[in-house]
Amino acid sequence: MDSLRSFLIFYALSCCTAFGQNVVYNHFFNNPYIFNPAEVGSGEFTNFTLNHRQQWRGIEGAPQVSTFTFQHPSNYKGLSFGAFVNNFERGLIVTNDVYGTVGTTAFLTKTSTLHFGLSLGVTSTSIDFNEIDDPDDPILSEFLDNNLQLTGNFGIKLRSASGVNFGISLPRLLENNLLNASSFDSYNFSPFDEVNVMLYYRKRFDKKIVKRRRGRVRRRVDVKDYYAPLQFYVLYKYAAIVDDRIELMATLNLGQNLWVGGSYRLNYGPTGLFGIKIDKFNFSYAYEPANDFVSGFANGTHELQVSLNIGERRKLERTPPILKTVQREQKHEARFSKTDIDEGGQKQSRKVFYVVLKSFNNFNAADDLVRRLREQEIDTDIFYNQENKKFYVYIYKTSKIKEANAQRKAVQELTKFRSVTIITVTE
Repeated sequence: MDSLRSFLIFYALSCCTAFGQNVVYNHFFNNPYIFNPAEVGSGEFTNFTLNHRQQWRGIEGAPQVSTFTFQHPSNYKGLSFGAFVNNFERGLIVTNDVYGTVGTTAFLTKTSTLHFGLSLGVTSTSIDFNEIDDPDDPILSEFLDNNLQLTGNFGIKLRSASGVNFGISLPRLLENNLLNASSFDSYNFSPFDEVNVMLYYRKRFDKKIVKRRRGRVRRRVDVKDYYAPLQFYVLYKYAAIVDDRIELMATLNLGQNLWVGGSYRLNYGPTGLFGIKIDKFNFSYAYEPANDFVSGFANGTHELQVSLNIGERRKLERTPPILKTVQREQKHEARFSKTDIDEGGQKQSRKVFYVVLKSFNNFNAADDLVRRLREQEIDTDIFYNQENKKFYVYIYKTSKIKEANAQRKAVQELTKFRSVTIITVTE
């Protein structure tokens, strides 16, 4: 009986580990990098995400998986980076995966891109031998506790300006062989034992004007990073020794801070989801009712996800930014002198945007920075603000806010200055 029990444990171990990446994630739409390394950085923000799934509550030893991902998106340089850490527990068996990912992008047209991603890492599977009646059973004697082996995955994705995305990934490039005499001695290449295919519609707009109420006043607000309210997803997962999986999902944005969604997994059942967004923080929850397989023995499945974006959006660009500077001048004059204000100097009713590198309380310090930058062939100039008595060293000025924002990002990326500001002046 003990041998039979050991055999059943080992059989479950083999199936679950060899296809560990076939774990279900209800939040794959919110973090597609989980299934496809080509999606790394697709959110265009540096991102940290933590997901926890507790399956079939009420059954001892039921599967639970915790996943942490980090993503850093690309810009015109075309490279994205990510990390994936996964802990998968099911009874006495625990599998840990750690990956590092690099992604790259190729422009097919001005708006359509092809993305590639490759992850390499290690996987480790262990058994709690203290809970086994006969740990010396021959069926387990060759199993190495904390069996470290190389693993990896590869994916591609096509993204179009219409919002349609199509991706294919190979989630396990190397076969996991548990009967190893030592770590890192299994390198069987078996990329097609598992295949993931995902097609989805997720339309993103650079900005959108919406109406929001503040008190009794409704104002028009320019909202950035806006998605089309309705999104659709189709996921197909193939595995050599388990049933194929097909999942359909739709989500609906109920404004900028709340969304709801639902999915249906063939041969399993429905799932309900909702989430909230507060600035760059996202929280979402999914619930699966117990299906017929465990009905009467267990409750449903719960899944939580928290996500945080940091920094500014790094929009993918085909060409590098160009640093524009002011035209070289021989002398500096105060742009807003007391004489101009008191005597009514020439004024025009227009807004001008200054891309400012740094502010100073005295002219000599500002002039010294201008001189040092010109030695580096970076032309700047100075203007004086009578209201706060400060001298501003600026590198560019324009009447277009979009152009000013582009130059601010170019300065931050191509020079040592990071705290670059835009000052608006009416001239």
